[in-house]
Amino acid sequence: MGAGRHREFDEQQALEAAMRCFWTNSYSGTSMAALTTAMGIGKPSLYAAYGNKDALFLRALGHYAACYAQPHLKELEQAGAPLRDRVRRFLTSVARMTCDPSLPGGCFIAETTGESGGDRLPAQISATVAAMNAQTKARIACAFAHDFEVGDLPKGTGPEALASYLLTIQFGLAAMGRCGVAADDLGEAIELAVAPL
Repeated sequence: MGAGRHREFDEQQALEAAMRCFWTNSYSGTSMAALTTAMGIGKPSLYAAYGNKDALFLRALGHYAACYAQPHLKELEQAGAPLRDRVRRFLTSVARMTCDPSLPGGCFIAETTGESGGDRLPAQISATVAAMNAQTKARIACAFAHDFEVGDLPKGTGPEALASYLLTIQFGLAAMGRCGVAADDLGEAIELAVAPL
């Protein structure tokens, strides 16, 4: 691409398409040909705009986190709302998104986490998804700091333990969504998950 020329495609739209391609097929199951087809661009344009496959995957993960994962956390951060209600809204939000038929199903971060063991992913991608999970866990724990201070958490449970619990439940909901379970069918599981709170 010459100096001063603008790209002839919408980079955000192409990134969304790449994210959905990776989300559907995983890092290892996605070829460059599949990416260029999904994004509607040629390899030279892909490399010029995003770098190599690893760099594009990392951009896609970041896009997913910002647009699809982070909004759920706002449900936990509603000041003044009872703990059980906030957790129920969070898990319901997760279930709706992971079961949304207009999306690939499940959770892109959960899928990548499952793929990160062994040598299935480049080390930088494994480290990035581990850091994302640690940041999410820390943000969830932070949302429970006030509940802990006022004694609203279950006896013997700290914010970090509750954050681990919710991250585990979230990944379980994502797995069910990936299998095609409808969000409405996860309501009882969500109620069981919030019952101890």
